Amino acid sequence: MAKKLLLVNPGDEAKLNAISVRLFTFPPPSLAYLAALTPSDWDIKIVDENIEPMTFEDADLVGITAMTWNAPRAYEISEQYRQKGIKTVMGGIHASMMRDEAIQFVDSVVIGEAESVWQCLLHDCERNELERFYRGERIPLENLVIPRNDLYSDRYRLKASVQTARGCPIGCEFCSVTTFHGRTYRQRPVEEVLDEIEALNCGEFFFSDDNILSYGKKAEERAIQLFRGMVERGLKKRWASQVGIDFASNPELLRWAQKSGCLIVHIGFESVIEETLEGMHKVRNLKVGVRNYKEVIKRMHDHGIGVHGAFILGSDGDRKDVFQRTIEFILDSKIDTASFTILTPLPGTILYDRLRAEGRLLRTNYPDDWRHYDFEEAVFNPRHMTPDELEEGVYQVYQSVTSRATSLRRAFNSLIQTRSLPLTAVAYSLNRGLGALVTQKYQYVKHVLPHKVGGL
Repeated sequence: MAKKLLLVNPGDEAKLNAISVRLFTFPPPSLAYLAALTPSDWDIKIVDENIEPMTFEDADLVGITAMTWNAPRAYEISEQYRQKGIKTVMGGIHASMMRDEAIQFVDSVVIGEAESVWQCLLHDCERNELERFYRGERIPLENLVIPRNDLYSDRYRLKASVQTARGCPIGCEFCSVTTFHGRTYRQRPVEEVLDEIEALNCGEFFFSDDNILSYGKKAEERAIQLFRGMVERGLKKRWASQVGIDFASNPELLRWAQKSGCLIVHIGFESVIEETLEGMHKVRNLKVGVRNYKEVIKRMHDHGIGVHGAFILGSDGDRKDVFQRTIEFILDSKIDTASFTILTPLPGTILYDRLRAEGRLLRTNYPDDWRHYDFEEAVFNPRHMTPDELEEGVYQVYQSVTSRATSLRRAFNSLIQTRSLPLTAVAYSLNRGLGALVTQKYQYVKHVLPHKVGGL
């Protein structure tokens, strides 16, 4: 009889995290890669709680990935399986940063990238000799297996994710990517990426790189080669991706991105205040300059590409006027969609170490308090406002830029700027979805959660 492997991506118990907005959802690539590396005598199932409920079916091994905000849920899932005598293993960025914590709740922890140790781990499991810790190496990205996207639910908005590179050389204060993947930028051969895209059984996908472009002339040439290859192969698929602000600097790059099916890109503008960018160590944004943000958006629009801007609020450079200044930028710049998160000190980041040393962390009852590190609650004392003022300010930003009337006006601007009906529909739906979600989450945190805590 085949052994059963269950791979799990935990959700938010209250279903109020931003990933609940369906337009945000795409398959997490890590589980699909592990499934592809699993021998054929294992029966594999992937469950993503952000898409479908967990039914706790039987298995021979349960593998769980988690970020910080859903780590408590990961531990709950593991404990329920361990009570049945079923072995569990946990990996992902949180377990890698908090290995001594994670091992209290699971049978084994994978530190770092799991591909290099996965088959060894499965072999040990079969022999009932599972080790407490496995340390994965940062593998070369040539000849990667094709991820098992076929195992994911068809409920995802973007039906597949494709990874072309790993790592980031920048090291922003708030980001743990560099700690996990290293400062090197490892790239897959373009032809192998094109082969994977061509094999996708869907019309839309997401490039899951932290930054598909990286930096420099060679990086631009590689991206052009990839996009041109999609056109030359006739791969008529729409795609989205995270990109750096430098993406807009090369007209040829934008031209090929548009031709290859780019619908919208996610750019971490982070802040409209340069003092804040300096504190974040956001060097590429500083080089472009806040004064040129609108030009970046216009260049994208001139090539029919939409822009989703990510902004972080609550940094030490932010004062109470940051909320109004951000609102004005969003409305003046004609950016298509935007999300606004509260600065969150994740373990493994320079920011977490600094705020802990300064005694400014508010939620330290770990691991239970990790559930509050979801980018939507203030878990530290800001320098120039109170935590409540920070949460209220973010809520007011959303209220101002995602109302029904404002979302309609912004979607109409998207249509005028890009002449793209699909982007116009996405812009309206995403802005309204995020606005509704944040209102729900804000009311939950302010009115429901205090009563639940008090009643425990």
